[in-house]
Amino acid sequence: MDVSALSSPSSSTTKSANAASSLLSNYDTFLTLLTTQLTTQNPLDPMDADKFTEQLTAFSSVEQQIETNSNLEDMLSALSASAALNLVNYVGKSVTALSDTTQLSGGSAQWTYTMGNDAETVDVTITNSAGAVVANDKIKANAGTNTYTWDGTTRNGGEATEGDNYTISFSATDSDGKSVPVTTQVKGKVSAVDVSGSEPYLVVNGSSVPLSGVLSVNN
Repeated sequence: MDVSALSSPSSSTTKSANAASSLLSNYDTFLTLLTTQLTTQNPLDPMDADKFTEQLTAFSSVEQQIETNSNLEDMLSALSASAALNLVNYVGKSVTALSDTTQLSGGSAQWTYTMGNDAETVDVTITNSAGAVVANDKIKANAGTNTYTWDGTTRNGGEATEGDNYTISFSATDSDGKSVPVTTQVKGKVSAVDVSGSEPYLVVNGSSVPLSGVLSVNN
């Protein structure tokens, strides 16, 4: 089981810490200036008490806001860590997810694809992780859900590298030559989760798929 970056420092937390440090520095400067002003003020023209109170109130308000922001960031960090731990439950589960990339394993790679309607011609193209075309095919397909299995044979008659990821694309047209929409899915077990980015990803058949692309989960 692999879980990547269950928790990481938040940039917003750093901002709060920097803001607090800056406020403390400014407050120390304010007190130094205030002390100097009080000790050197003209007894006949003393400092305006209202202005003095306003300045102290302003500092207090900013300090409270920074504290509030810090507390909210701590709460968000805790929620994020909790959500990440919940994602661990996906590991080992079988899922169906929107993806066009899967791994060549045991001499075959399989994709599920859904046709908007019947297709007279479907051009199939399979590329490797470098984007190079390794196999082509031409098939017919009916509307609905279909399965395409590739045995790893390349277009020059060789064998594709076992364990590598391969991406499939379908270009389908109906009997009138009109384009037919195709949606591609993969099925497989989740081997790892990755929460290092803004959206969590699951590793399925050696390929990363966004959590939002998961269509179903089975034990």
